[in-house]
Amino acid sequence: MTAQEFGAFLTLALDELKKTGWHYFSFHFFNGPRPFARSIIRACGSINDRAPGMGTALFRELLSIGGIDRHQPHYEQLMQKLAEILVIERIVTSDWPEGTTFEQEPCAFPGGPRPELLVTFPGGRLVVEVKTPSMLNHVRQRHANGAQLAYRGVLTPDDARRTVGQDGLTLPRDYPVRDFLADADRKFAGFRDGNTASLLVVVWDDFIYEPISILANQRSGLLTPNTFERDDNDEPRTYPNLDAVIVLRHLNYFVEGAAERDIMDRKEAMEFGEAQALPNVFFDVSGIDRIPAHVIERLRAYSHDDPGLLAMAEYNIQDVVFWI
Repeated sequence: MTAQEFGAFLTLALDELKKTGWHYFSFHFFNGPRPFARSIIRACGSINDRAPGMGTALFRELLSIGGIDRHQPHYEQLMQKLAEILVIERIVTSDWPEGTTFEQEPCAFPGGPRPELLVTFPGGRLVVEVKTPSMLNHVRQRHANGAQLAYRGVLTPDDARRTVGQDGLTLPRDYPVRDFLADADRKFAGFRDGNTASLLVVVWDDFIYEPISILANQRSGLLTPNTFERDDNDEPRTYPNLDAVIVLRHLNYFVEGAAERDIMDRKEAMEFGEAQALPNVFFDVSGIDRIPAHVIERLRAYSHDDPGLLAMAEYNIQDVVFWI
């Protein structure tokens, strides 16, 4: 990124933030800019290098989320937009062949649903959806309660509450994950053909065992035959338009970066990490090897049952977690 390009992004930020009004990230752009703002600008500039105009469009969307003083839903929306920028930057800067094109929020038919990104390359296509759960209340509950159910079915909530007594119980965040799968499957339906791969990327925080447990536990996991989600015939709900899910362990970097606290194993919030950084998690859904290998590598994702991952406690399915 040239100094001129960086300056153009910063000027755009200052102009747009004045129009938006109160914004969670205003301080970072009007004072310096601060490292957090610089990391966002660099990520959006990197997107522009491969997909001209797309990084600027995402940047404008980020700057427009505000206008109400300390409105927490806006904070959650900003986390979602940062996740989109993070994932799109990684994918468009991957090792694509000459002639590859990128389209933001493509539409398979007029008025149809719009996933985040469509990559068209010689011999195929990749369609991508990015999701981030609303975590503020969940994080507060984790901090306040003495125990947590990682997935449904290991204990009933009443039995679990009797077990933990007065210490409080945090329930699993399985409904948002279920909704992410269903919405991605719906959005991908119009793109589905023999040449199009489909990928859902879920951006979570440091408690990576939560989505792993919700998706893969054998009692009720959403990607198992025993899923708690059933269709009208009481058969396991499946996602025929979805090839794979990747869960990124990154929300905490956004939060810590915005708060200007030290970030473990990264220099800044939008940095994805080197090869030795904490890994992300891949779940095969369709059983068909469609996702380009360089994309999986670019997102530093390893299969959820990879022995290397399972050597780390937080990458294992948990049942009940007791906080001491």
